[in-house]
Amino acid sequence: MTFWQKEESLTAPAVLEADIHRIQQELTGRFPERYLEKLSEQNGGSVVFNAVSVDFENTWSGPCAQPFLPFIFIHPLSYDVYQSNVGTLREWDVTGKKMIFAYGDGSYFFYFNFEDNAYQPSVWCLDISVISNHFVASSFEELLNKLFVQEIDPLDATNASVSFLTMAEILELIDHGDEDDTLLAYSHWMVIGQEPERLVCELMQRIEHGNNEDTILTYASYLAEALIHNQEKLHRSLDSVIELFNRKHLIVDLSDLIEWLNEEM
Repeated sequence: MTFWQKEESLTAPAVLEADIHRIQQELTGRFPERYLEKLSEQNGGSVVFNAVSVDFENTWSGPCAQPFLPFIFIHPLSYDVYQSNVGTLREWDVTGKKMIFAYGDGSYFFYFNFEDNAYQPSVWCLDISVISNHFVASSFEELLNKLFVQEIDPLDATNASVSFLTMAEILELIDHGDEDDTLLAYSHWMVIGQEPERLVCELMQRIEHGNNEDTILTYASYLAEALIHNQEKLHRSLDSVIELFNRKHLIVDLSDLIEWLNEEM
């Protein structure tokens, strides 16, 4: 069965055995064989599926017969990508022997948890819209069996008043909250999709004036996603964003996000 989106041009180089060995050493575990098999075919990219079946209520699918989460992209496996994603997990207080390997639309990051089983890590999802972690599958093999194509429109964020902050609440948190509140507010802003031009402008300012590696990386990830998902609505120059990312190279390496932007836009 087809797994990767074949029409997508791939820019990531093949997986290096040295990177696999180095990451596994840091995680004190081994990657699932099926995971490595998939990456031997293609080192990351968009998959033909768009959803994964789960057994818990969430901010994406809402109450329905079978809850699901978006699942659209598997990260290339390299030591640089691994290091960048460690910062994302740390920013949301997810620590230990864990590695982000995929994401879905909105605010969902899927990661391996090697603390459950070093040779068969379980799969979890970090939902930054509500700062929650959920068990998804006991193995990568089980995850593959849960992937499917969802043709029903997900819950409209404008109607999810219980789950998401309003624009007024988001701005209040940004103006008067601490750093954690601000990160949460921007994650909700990403999901509700209002005023994308203003969102991009504010994220660029946060990156420009930031000095913390993890925080800059999180804002840069938000910015890249906002640009990619709002291309038709934005007039922001891709070159100006890439120039900004390059200016922060002494603090954090954003080359993977630059590569993603160049590939998608």
